[in-house]
This record gives sequence, C-alpha cells and structure tokens, in this order.
Amino acid sequence: MLKNKVLVLGSLAFDYIMGFKESFIKAVSINQDKGEYQSTVTADSRHQFFGGTAGNIAYNLGLLNIAKVSLFGSVGDDFERLGYKDHINQFSNIELLVDIYDDLFTAACYIVNDIKSNQMIIFHGGALDKCKEINLIKKVPNPEEFIYAINSTQSVEAMTNFAIQLDDLKIPSIFDPGQVTPLFQKERLIDIIKKSEILIGNSHEIMQIKEKSELTEEKILEYVRAIIITRGSGGSELIYKDENKKIFKYNIPIATPAKVLDTTGAGDGYRAGILTGLMLNMTILDSCRLGAIISSFVVETSGAQTHLFDIKQVRKRFFNTFGYFPPEIERI
Repeated sequence: MLKNKVLVLGSLAFDYIMGFKESFIKAVSINQDKGEYQSTVTADSRHQFFGGTAGNIAYNLGLLNIAKVSLFGSVGDDFERLGYKDHINQFSNIELLVDIYDDLFTAACYIVNDIKSNQMIIFHGGALDKCKEINLIKKVPNPEEFIYAINSTQSVEAMTNFAIQLDDLKIPSIFDPGQVTPLFQKERLIDIIKKSEILIGNSHEIMQIKEKSELTEEKILEYVRAIIITRGSGGSELIYKDENKKIFKYNIPIATPAKVLDTTGAGDGYRAGILTGLMLNMTILDSCRLGAIISSFVVETSGAQTHLFDIKQVRKRFFNTFGYFPPEIERI
C-alpha cells in the first residue's frame, strides 16, 4: 500500500502581535520589598495571525501540496468565526480533524514588542488543553496509510498520550517537545524518545533534553533514527545512524531568503519540509535540506502563515543552495 499521508499534532492558535514605541523599562514599576508590580503598555499597532505549531506545519504542507495531511487538534468556537477554518480548508490535501469546544476560546498568544525588540508574551491555552482527550486509536481508521506523524509542542499529557497511541498504531513519529521540555519528568521523556523515530529541537531544547534525560547523543541514537538540531540563522545539524549503526553528522546551511521580515514559524516550515521529504522516500539528509528551503520562504513575510511558494520556486532555491536536485523533487 502507498503511504502518502502524514499526521500532524500540536497547537492551533491565534497570534496577536503588538508594537510599543517605548521601552518596557520605562513602563514598569516594581517594588521588590512589597512585592508590587505595575505596568501600563499602550500598543500602537496590532495584527492578528494564524499560528500554532500544528497549524504552521500544516500550512506549509498545504502549499507544497504533495502529502495528504491529517491535522488534529482542539479549538474554540472562534476558530471558524475568525477565519482559521476557511484558511486551512483552502488546501485540498489537508483533512481538518479538530474537536470544537463552544464554551472555550482557541489558544492565543499575545506578543508585545517594544522599541528595543524586548518581548512581553502572554499565552492562553483555552481549548488546546483538551487535546489530551483526543484518542487517535478511534480517529485513525487506516494507520497503515501514514508514513510519519509529528508529535509537536503542546501539553506534556497530550504529547505523552499521542506517543503511546502512535506507537500502538505503528505510525513512525517525530518527537518535537519544544519549549515545554523542562516540564517533562525524566522517565516520561525517555519513554517518549524510545517510542519515537526522530527527535527534533533547537540547540537549547536538545541540550535540555540531554540534561533532563541524562542521555548522551550516542545513547539517544540507540533509540531513535536521527536527531535534528535547528540553529536559526546558523542552519541546522543532522545526526543519524545508518543500518550498520555508524553515526554521521552533517551541518546544513540555511537557504538565503529574498528578505527577512519575521522569523516566526521558520522552524515549523523546516518540519514540513522534513515530513514531505520522508513521504517522498528521500534520504533524511535531503529531507532536512528541503526543510531548510521551506523555512527560508517563511521568514520573507510577517506572520507564520502569510508567505506563498510553489514547487518550481522550491526546486530553484534547492538547486541554488545545494547545487543539485533530489530526483524525488525533480519528478514532481
């Protein structure tokens, strides 16, 4: 049977980005002795974007239009009212499988940037907290059709449940704990790593994983096929073992974007490239290189789901960056 589906798990959220023309330092009053805090920030701009790890990954998979995507999550009634549902449904290759809670809001992240690029961030989970109740065993009738799943950042309980369910369904998974890594208990973190095929995170997150689990890279590679470390403008690193248990390390440069406006969601674009490459049966190295290409388009616009590209642009930028076409991309 042709495995042409990927399963995307993670957050669906609205991002509200605001600007403040002063420094937060001038707007904050703190009395350490009394434990008193006062801050008044008047934003001069406000923009709403579609976001969340799962939403960002799915959007890029939609633009690529190669893999069939099953996108799971939990959202509030504002998900449709504020246009997110129609935004995702524009892609014919994405099956939107969200649970809607009429009494809750979709997760939201409120970010204020001051004149010095300092950030004040408030996150409200809302319906996202209900993801832990999703049962993939009941919702995925044909698991043999899925080449990979990505278990990306949300609550520890939800990611734990999904790791167990994906293992039961025999769907290989990418584990992407992200910024919630410190919330994992050691044994739970190790257990999920053992149930995963690929571990991905930025350099700080991978360091936290090693410290929390007390596992070296070599020990982690006894459980997973590969470790992928993203380094922002520094590119990324792939560490993997072959069938003979030999370990290889490759540094992967970034693809040069036409311009850089906003790096939000670049890592999620990278993950969409990896998933697409694996679905096409590309090598894991070429899949990571495809990830670097996709992430370069993300940074060219403000917001994680506002950029556009097509496969011709992807091929051109891949060749300009790496000097060749993977045959799997060339055939599309």
